[in-house]
Amino acid sequence: MKYETVWCAVDNLAKSLGLSPSGLAKKSGLDATTFNKSKRKRPDGKNRWPSLDSLNKVLEFCNLSFEEFYKYGESVPTNNNLNAIPYLKISAIAQAECCKDKTLDTSNWEMFCFPDGSHNLYALEIDTTKYAPLYKFGTLIVLTKNSEIRRNDRVAVFKTDGSVELFEFVHRRPQTIELALVNNPQQLISMNIDEINFLHRIVWASQ
Repeated sequence: MKYETVWCAVDNLAKSLGLSPSGLAKKSGLDATTFNKSKRKRPDGKNRWPSLDSLNKVLEFCNLSFEEFYKYGESVPTNNNLNAIPYLKISAIAQAECCKDKTLDTSNWEMFCFPDGSHNLYALEIDTTKYAPLYKFGTLIVLTKNSEIRRNDRVAVFKTDGSVELFEFVHRRPQTIELALVNNPQQLISMNIDEINFLHRIVWASQ
């Protein structure tokens, strides 16, 4: 393992996500200065390696093995090096005004690393305690735009008022959709069709 390759991997990985090294550090839960150029040498001029803890947090955020990460230091960065999907905090959906004409526009979202980079997938970060303990604060959920929704599927319901809520799908009636609370499936609610833009199925959640 080479010092230059490890730091090059940090830089290339950040570039592949459209981030600076500082941005990658923040997204990984680190101090923004963790990967600064000034942190790569000690005061005596000797090389300073990134800590294992810092690298582990980057690998966890990006869903990468160390071998996959290290390859970024051995190649020229491109936006296609890494499977990535659009990513946004769930509380920002309404402010982003991304639900238009019964579709979800993710073109201006940041990118999140995910093994399956399908254009139908996107990620939301749960930045509320509303869905705990099933989806704790900080949980990332991955959803698909095009998927048949069946009974007991967990879904994101995008409402016409711009908000989004998570439920378990029960069934659809002519004028309503029957849903269950994700933390209490026995409690059912009925939502009028005209209140809903669309439903997307949750296919993965970090734990």
